Amino acid sequence: MKILVTGASGYLGNKLANKLAGLGNEVHALVRSSSSIHFLQHPHIKIFKGDILDKEGLMTAMHGCTQVYHAAAKVGAWAKDPAVFYDVNVEGTMNVLDAARALGVEKTIFTSTSGVIGPTLNKPLEENDSRQIDFVIDYDLSKKQAEDIVAAYAKEGMNVVTVSPSKVYGPGNVSHSLTANAIIATFLQKRITFIPSPGNNCVCFAFADDVVAGHILAMEKGRSGERYILGGINISYYDFFHRIRTLAHCRARIIRLSKGTIKTWAGLQEITHKVFGVPVRFPVKSVDHVFSNYTFSSRKAIEELGYSITPLDEALLQTIHFLKSNQHA
Repeated sequence: MKILVTGASGYLGNKLANKLAGLGNEVHALVRSSSSIHFLQHPHIKIFKGDILDKEGLMTAMHGCTQVYHAAAKVGAWAKDPAVFYDVNVEGTMNVLDAARALGVEKTIFTSTSGVIGPTLNKPLEENDSRQIDFVIDYDLSKKQAEDIVAAYAKEGMNVVTVSPSKVYGPGNVSHSLTANAIIATFLQKRITFIPSPGNNCVCFAFADDVVAGHILAMEKGRSGERYILGGINISYYDFFHRIRTLAHCRARIIRLSKGTIKTWAGLQEITHKVFGVPVRFPVKSVDHVFSNYTFSSRKAIEELGYSITPLDEALLQTIHFLKSNQHA
């Protein structure tokens, strides 16, 4: 079977492309940069250099494919020009869906984020829960707008399913410095990490291998127009890093920072950007996000798709081993 994976040079897209190729499929991997091609060295993977904003190149990569996994996205809490989030995540998604419809693709999986649903005020959130606060992160808002487009195409008869991973970690490429993997690697290497005080804010950490498997299950069993949370273990920041410290047998420090301290640091970054052009790791408006709970339930994916969640210690041990073996820690 021929399958297109957009964003195949990204963290999840790369793992997904290699997994699908390992299952015997002919994978068309759409990548923007040639520097990432060495992560896609599999005889069943065919590289297509291009961009989801390039409609002609997208059609070329998708030609002959019966399935599409749309994992390409502009991620992060900040960009010099916020319009890039909407160009890539909204217009790009529409381009993918238009191409899939024009070429007669049988089914498309759209990778969103559970951040569209959260944050959590009480119990872990599910797919049909309504968001209770306004969006402050352009990435989350752009993904919500993309989800609305996907829902509209599904209503028009297109076979398309949305999957919503929570915060993903596990063996795989370490990209920008605020990914869970990058933070874990720094914790293991430098023996220090900073968490929001008092440390009991909870996040749903999802193991990457589970999320990749969830994408494939959604392709096999997901109902068109539906959204499935692909989550994992709901755990506090402190407990998560304490488990890493215990399993790695290290004496790394977990330092709690107040909201005021983090806002001051974020503000200084924004000033430095204005004066020297240095990129901002995260803006002031994203600080409240860090001090919120983001817990989710994967019950729907478990019941309808057969999704499963790897036990925390097992997943962390694999992650620690990978990061150390690949000299990330």
